[in-house]
Amino acid sequence: MITEDFAAYAARVRITFPEQMAPNAMQDMLESFMSGVAMDCLEAGTRLIGHIKSVVGNDDTLIACSVTDHDAHVRCRGRFETPLKSVDIIVNVLQYGLKKRDLMSIVAECSKHCFVGSTSIVIEDLEVEEKELIRLG
Repeated sequence: MITEDFAAYAARVRITFPEQMAPNAMQDMLESFMSGVAMDCLEAGTRLIGHIKSVVGNDDTLIACSVTDHDAHVRCRGRFETPLKSVDIIVNVLQYGLKKRDLMSIVAECSKHCFVGSTSIVIEDLEVEEKELIRLG
């Protein structure tokens, strides 16, 4: 169901810390970020959360987290096992009621508030618009 008030945003959030972060601290920050995005969307006027999900992967870990309801409860599959100095998070926000620019702002603000002590946060918009028609057959 896609209506005129549907908006989606996909981004890569790259966070670097001055020293390695303990696995539990990193997990707490990730879950706080996901919950924060959901709560901020709701406070800004989202009428329906379609899906807010993230994927974090590195050499030895794959973590998938999601929020699918107004309770902003984060469900994660996988956990950080080793200390990390940096992390790349792919986040997707699908919701009804806000514009993409609102979602961009929410993700940026939640990144600043949740990844405390980071030395850099770089956010890359992953939306790609196809310029050519793909023909099959």
